[in-house]
Amino acid sequence: MIGEKEKNSKTNSRTKNKGITLIALIITIIILLILAGVTINLTIGENGIFRTAEMAEKNYMEAQERELAEIANFTNALDNMLSGRKYRRRR
Repeated sequence: MIGEKEKNSKTNSRTKNKGITLIALIITIIILLILAGVTINLTIGENGIFRTAEMAEKNYMEAQERELAEIANFTNALDNMLSGRKYRRRR
């Protein structure tokens, strides 16, 4: 009798451990899926990293063009001053 109770209690504890392990596995998979969804949204979403990088590139190019135009205006004004002509600022 004692031997049967010990066998039954060992079997029950193994079954409980398998059930807990399965639940832990399912919860882990759900958490990983949520994290993957958040990561994909941050990367590709409306305000994601790629879109932000595209906007930064566009802003950089525009600022570079403005700077080159200002340098050209400054150079022309300097040339005019050095050659004796009156300086006139362009807008």
